Amino acid sequence: MNNLLSQLLLNLAEKEAAEKELHAKVESLEVLVAAIISTLSREKSAEVIEKIESALADIARNNGGAMKSDLELLSHNIARITSVATR
Repeated sequence: MNNLLSQLLLNLAEKEAAEKELHAKVESLEVLVAAIISTLSREKSAEVIEKIESALADIARNNGGAMKSDLELLSHNIARITSVATR
């Protein structure tokens, strides 16, 4: 029983470490994208943001609402990143 509990705790710790690593990667990518967009001219950044929004709309249409909550979360995060970059 102790061996099983120990194994479960190890598995949990490994998953938590992997989750932290993934979170750090995502945050790094957010910073990089925001930095790249902020270096663009206002017109070019608006064009990039428009293309991103268009791609999200295409995905939403093609999935017929199957991934609606995922797309809403993605759209919210993209809007947050791009609003920071265009300030």
